[in-house]
Amino acid sequence: MKSETAADASRLAFEGNAERHVAEPDRAPRAAAEILETVSVVLRRQVPIRADEKPQSWFGGRPMMPDNVPWPKSISLEHPQRGEIPLHFLAQISCAELPEELWGGLGPREGWLLFFIDPNTGDLDGRTEGCRVIHTRTLGSERQAPPELGPVHDGTYAGPHYGHLEGTGEVPNTWRRWPVDCVTVPNRVVRDGEVLRVAPDRFAHVLYAGKEVSDAERPPVPDPFTARMALAVLTSIETRLAKQPLKPDLPPNVLEALGDPDVFRSLRPDLPALEQEIGTLSQALTSAGETDEGPADEDLDRLHELEVRLERDRKLAAVLDRCPSPASLRSYQEETVRANESWRQDALRDLRDIIDQLRAGDPDRALLDGEWADIAVHLEQTRTGYFEFRSAVGAEQGVQAIEHEISLSRLCNANYLRLWEFVADYYADPQLRSLIPVDVLARFEPFWRRLNDNRPHRAGGAFDGIQSEPQSGPTSRLLLLNLAGDDAMHWTWGDAGIVYFMISTQDLEEGRFENAAVTLECH
Repeated sequence: MKSETAADASRLAFEGNAERHVAEPDRAPRAAAEILETVSVVLRRQVPIRADEKPQSWFGGRPMMPDNVPWPKSISLEHPQRGEIPLHFLAQISCAELPEELWGGLGPREGWLLFFIDPNTGDLDGRTEGCRVIHTRTLGSERQAPPELGPVHDGTYAGPHYGHLEGTGEVPNTWRRWPVDCVTVPNRVVRDGEVLRVAPDRFAHVLYAGKEVSDAERPPVPDPFTARMALAVLTSIETRLAKQPLKPDLPPNVLEALGDPDVFRSLRPDLPALEQEIGTLSQALTSAGETDEGPADEDLDRLHELEVRLERDRKLAAVLDRCPSPASLRSYQEETVRANESWRQDALRDLRDIIDQLRAGDPDRALLDGEWADIAVHLEQTRTGYFEFRSAVGAEQGVQAIEHEISLSRLCNANYLRLWEFVADYYADPQLRSLIPVDVLARFEPFWRRLNDNRPHRAGGAFDGIQSEPQSGPTSRLLLLNLAGDDAMHWTWGDAGIVYFMISTQDLEEGRFENAAVTLECH
């Protein structure tokens, strides 16, 4: 029996006077060559996940199928010489959750449909190779993936990014498990200008009515709150620091240009003029602060910019005081190389000490209060800096001084690391969900309710494609499952695409799911 929460939204009706392109007969005849579909089922991820219920349908994780059902394999489309390879489990859908009208009344209404795919191929174009659909009448036990099953993304083609696992783990061979609810909606294609659409605008707000849905990009990258997340940051810094000796260059053409006294003198900043400009602007801002309007934002920004420039120019002036000739600048460059290498080795040693301490315990333990703050202070304070002298852009003999400021914290690219993937992993794991801080959870749940490009996952009916328009009217090819890109599932099909499984009306009526074919559409 469905829970009240699931049943509340088991059917949704679209309101409004949009032009309709799909008729709604009482029932399509069974075993007809063509049928007219009246409904579609949207597969809505549970947010929040109802941990007290046994899920009937889910994405990712492991399949549950009887022991006598072998793990499906298929000829490798990328490497046919390897023969059959295990496929990756995508989804398990409870047929009892599907309405009678779905697929024109065709297909099973008991048991489960299981979907498998080869995600590491670019040749999914209406072929039965590279996919399998299985119908089982009994649930069976949770099945471990075959040991030879490879990663869900091997890097051959565009797809999901697993930078957060660099140095902390390998790309998994399963996706995170996420329970879904089957929500029945009318199968309706409408015209929006010159484009045909299926999903109404801001459809996530309809699917998750009464709950907050984020229309913005993902929330800010959270600070690490577990040892595993901290290790991801630190090992990423370690990798970059170990690969990047800090060696400022002083090319021969720059040395030659600096032999011109006028060019060499042009490097020295005019500190008195800059200090006077700052003083004049500061006085003007003080006077403006005494008025009702106050100082203008652009003037405050300009003052900050000048103060940063003054700090930089004072450091450059100090270097030039030590190096009054091109030859002495060459010595400065050589000293900088040695000093930076010494700094790099010391920084690597301290960094590895912290990494070893974190690895000594449970990687999925919550960090202690202030633990990450202390590490972050160390990363910011472990810094070095130097000037590099280059040919000035657009000048034949000009030379410019480029300041480099390097700290361990600047060697961490937070967006590359994608720490939000850890948040989703913990959320989808009932044993680890409590690790997520309340404020982080409050920001991410609305984000996980959104739909990428307003495309839901669905079974049956028409769907919004990328390279194709939705089709209305009688059809002999039915949509078994359509999976769009999904941040919560870490699904990126090709270049921001979708995958869909199709089957003929006759094959569905006769239960020949081995004839189902999969197609990848992407940009």
